[in-house]
Amino acid sequence: MKLHALGTVLTLSGCLLHAQSLATGKDALRARVDHLMNTHILGVEQLVPPGWSIAVKPVAAARGPNDTMLVQVHIFVKGAPEGTLFEQQTMPVGDDKAISAMQGISVGKDGILMCAGRSPGQCGDPKNPDDPIEFTASTIKGEPLRFLFISEAGKIGLVVVPNPVGGQNRGCTLSAVRLTPDFALALITGTGFPPNTDIHYISTPNSAGTHIIRSNDMGVIRFSLLPSMKSGQKSGSLKVRIAEPQCSPEISYDWGKL
Repeated sequence: MKLHALGTVLTLSGCLLHAQSLATGKDALRARVDHLMNTHILGVEQLVPPGWSIAVKPVAAARGPNDTMLVQVHIFVKGAPEGTLFEQQTMPVGDDKAISAMQGISVGKDGILMCAGRSPGQCGDPKNPDDPIEFTASTIKGEPLRFLFISEAGKIGLVVVPNPVGGQNRGCTLSAVRLTPDFALALITGTGFPPNTDIHYISTPNSAGTHIIRSNDMGVIRFSLLPSMKSGQKSGSLKVRIAEPQCSPEISYDWGKL
């Protein structure tokens, strides 16, 4: 069963939350940045009840026009009580409120989410019972698909980035995810660094100087990034590079364009 949904997968638990705006120190902007960042991480990505798990398995992927990616995935939820019915909700990039997409989703064999079609409360066709759902979406570069599954037993979230912006070097990785549709606000994530260590990075053309972010006890860094805009500027490019002797992954992306 196909379902067109923009909704979310990438889960890095226990990450330190930092909001480092390089564009302005205004309290209102900082509060908005913090809110969007925490909504993405705490409100979706790390929303997993104790004893539950959620995973994704690609079904199909194809390149579309203008560097888009068409994807289909199966989603698996384990640990929920038997007979649990979920409502699927999605949260478009830049929003902080979920939108209902589908109700009556059942958990099938090995945790696969499906439309069982066996009772009035379950989605699906009784003539085609236990039909796995192919969650389908078209995404642009760096766009996270943010899925929420809500039930009386609990709620669980998942973030999927089918068309990633990422780089790696000597075992370290760096990636950028859109937190606003135009990529003006990005969530930068790095992995593979020494735990609880100051990690230096450079963002150009924001500034020629080096900035510092502290890794957590898993060797992960996370921070938000806004471009320094010139008067009247509506688009541009950003490059982020880790400046450490042991590894120096870098990424680049365009902002202000959809």
